[in-house]
Amino acid sequence: MSSRLFVVGLGGPRLDAEERAILRAAPPWGVILFRRNLESLEGLERLVGEVRRQGVEHVLLDQEGGPVDRLRDLVAPAPSLRRVTGAGTARRAGAAAGRMLARLGFDVDLAPVVDRAVDGAGSRVLGERCASADPEEIVRGAGAFLEGLHEAGVGGCLKHFPGLGRAALDTHARLPTLARDAREEALDLEPFRALMSRARAVMVSHAAFPDGVPASLSRAVASELLRGGLGFEGAALSDDLEMGALSGFGELPELCVRASDAGCDLLLVCRRIEAYPACLEAIEARVPGPRRAEAAGRLEGYARHLAALRRAAGTVETTLAQVRTELAALA
Repeated sequence: MSSRLFVVGLGGPRLDAEERAILRAAPPWGVILFRRNLESLEGLERLVGEVRRQGVEHVLLDQEGGPVDRLRDLVAPAPSLRRVTGAGTARRAGAAAGRMLARLGFDVDLAPVVDRAVDGAGSRVLGERCASADPEEIVRGAGAFLEGLHEAGVGGCLKHFPGLGRAALDTHARLPTLARDAREEALDLEPFRALMSRARAVMVSHAAFPDGVPASLSRAVASELLRGGLGFEGAALSDDLEMGALSGFGELPELCVRASDAGCDLLLVCRRIEAYPACLEAIEARVPGPRRAEAAGRLEGYARHLAALRRAAGTVETTLAQVRTELAALA
């Protein structure tokens, strides 16, 4: 079913009638929540339960810590990846994030960031979201955070391929261009190469090389480089296809088709769920069946990975009070 190639966002802290009908008619692979959806712990529990009752199998969150800390106001502040990498506590931070997410009903954390903190670019645009400018230190910190997530039974996702560390513009608003430089590109790719087989999921960014095509819409990047160059066999996720970086490349259904054709297996439509049916119709009409089957197979493989993580983590109940104590110790 092509709907299983999508992750969609919701408008607020409760499902409205239109959202409920859309999800029930064509359950996507997952629903992603943001701060606008997180009003209270009780409300979050109700929302996750209702989402699952519509036939949605996976619930996702961006919970990096530091600047991207969706649960700060509901649970406790979480330190940035930069901070815990420097302190040598990244695995503890990942485990705390994983236990918190598992307790609240999430399956996937769209973390860790493995972009480099390049002076004047990633260091300014992404800031504390980046572990370091040094690929080896990124691998140590992000790899440890990922291990912590897995230990708690939650999946992770490396981002933002092929690296936003040299991007001087924020893809939420504008399209950055990455200069062709073999040495710098190799440094950008090293954390992905080192960690992708463990993560089983990679998010493809909207940054462009000088040809002007965003990575998420580029077969040369999302397929030839990621698959052929690095040998990645897991699930490739698009970054949010409603970001400003893609504003000049077509309407949302067209962007979904282009991203799928490029090699993105899971298509993220994070804000306008009312546009999702048209996006789904475009995928079914314009993306060849073999390509859709290939994407579905990779996503089934990632889902099996998530199930294995949950089984390995067992059924030990973690309280949010325990998570708060651990996050306080990491602060």
